[in-house]
Amino acid sequence: MDLYEANSFLRVIFTIITILLTVGPTVADFNKTHATHPKWIGHARFHVVWQVLGFYPVALINLVILWYHIPDFYYPYQIYLWLIWFFGFVFSFFLTVFFMPLFNGALSDPGGRVPFKYTFGRKLKILPFNKDKHLPFKINNEIKVVYVDENLHNLILPTIIVVLTLIFFLQV
Repeated sequence: MDLYEANSFLRVIFTIITILLTVGPTVADFNKTHATHPKWIGHARFHVVWQVLGFYPVALINLVILWYHIPDFYYPYQIYLWLIWFFGFVFSFFLTVFFMPLFNGALSDPGGRVPFKYTFGRKLKILPFNKDKHLPFKINNEIKVVYVDENLHNLILPTIIVVLTLIFFLQV
């Protein structure tokens, strides 16, 4: 079995993540909280739509990188190219968060997306479509509640999946 075939599971996982990170912003941004928000100026709406539509050609390139088998090419380089895109995508989010004070940015707006609520120190409850999560361990021996922006939450899980997939399934 060659490296291309040996990494089929990894490619499937990375394909799902590519699709989710492309379709997710489309669902999140083409609604009354972003692209059709009545208080947003037209130019800001233009940029959010352009940004979201720009994810699609990049996703297509990523899928070609993952699935096109190039004979006599060291296959892990294709995975490395996908990883550069993924971690660049995640890094750009954190870079934007860091620079938010420069452009008066915010992770959410009043009436926008509801953040995830994590309660540490309660019985485990992490239902997939429920934004109220309970984790059984305490922080500093106290019950703590932490609100996590939906964008941040939706980048952390794929990042954990990518790292675990690399550790357990990358065959070089």
